[in-house]
Amino acid sequence: MPPDVTRIRAVPPWQPAFGEETPFLLLSSEEQAALRHLGTSITFKTARTQIYAHNDKARFLYLLIDGVIEADRTLPKGERQIVAFYWPGDILGLADEGVYVNTAITLSPCTVYRFPADRLTKFLVEYPLIQHKFLVKAIHDLRNTQRQLLMMGRLSVLRRLAAFLLDCSAHEGYFDAKHRVLTLPMTRYDVADYIGASAEGVTRSFGRLEAMGMLHRLSPRLLELKTAELKAFADLAGR
Repeated sequence: MPPDVTRIRAVPPWQPAFGEETPFLLLSSEEQAALRHLGTSITFKTARTQIYAHNDKARFLYLLIDGVIEADRTLPKGERQIVAFYWPGDILGLADEGVYVNTAITLSPCTVYRFPADRLTKFLVEYPLIQHKFLVKAIHDLRNTQRQLLMMGRLSVLRRLAAFLLDCSAHEGYFDAKHRVLTLPMTRYDVADYIGASAEGVTRSFGRLEAMGMLHRLSPRLLELKTAELKAFADLAGR
């Protein structure tokens, strides 16, 4: 694995933003070497590959290097709820009482770095600077989870979709900022199961946002966005 691709996606919460911050916590060459020694690089070549399942024994934690992964849970009545999309730089493998709390499935070809959970705790004690980066990442994800709860509880489906598209546009590998074109790695069914809507409701909402001049559908998964208009509509300027 190239030494310059091991990054953790998070922004430190304790310092003010100045508009030029990278969305990644870069690891030094020494830190990357230590992580490579601890873990294993694994590539999943196809989409819809299961990495681990809900209630499997939680033996590993994963750092996503490339690609997109979804975490979902099947509810008692059979409905699927997607609880997270993981992008490059994200850490996955949330566990409770020794088992995974969700199922993780690739949405594209992916490369992950896999760390044994039983060795990771000792490793983080030995490398406090990496431990600090993991802490910053945990706080970053907690902040995003709280924001997601607020979005689900207070915004209409139309505004939820606008906010979701803005979140997707923050990922440089999928958003061409120069041409304002977003490539969605997930289907409308995935989007629906994430924002709490039906697939038909997501399709209608795409049409409404397009009619309102906030996006233009070049294809089902290729969207030209007007990010300023979407941000104002979703009312997320202060997020």
